Amino acid sequence: MRAGQYGLKTAIIEKDPKLGGACLHVGCIPTKALLHTADVWEHFVHSDEEGIFCEKPRIDYPRSSTGRTRSVAKHAKGVEFLMKKNKVEWIKGYGVLKGNGG
Repeated sequence: MRAGQYGLKTAIIEKDPKLGGACLHVGCIPTKALLHTADVWEHFVHSDEEGIFCEKPRIDYPRSSTGRTRSVAKHAKGVEFLMKKNKVEWIKGYGVLKGNGG
């Protein structure tokens, strides 16, 4: 991205259908969202310790998963926007560095 900001012809090659890499799509971000949901759930289950009474709390996992998916998609669009803004060409596929600048 920095090279694009300096006016150099720049490209990023990505095999996945969306930009952002493993951290955004399957690692850090989805995991943190899941941990947040678990933390909120823990507060509901043990809310009586805080003097708050919640009878029969329940979790709708598909709905919480949809929110997580929506958040990841939003961030992926943000990465794509940054690439376009900084004139970085997005090449969908695989690339190989052959060495010696060739």
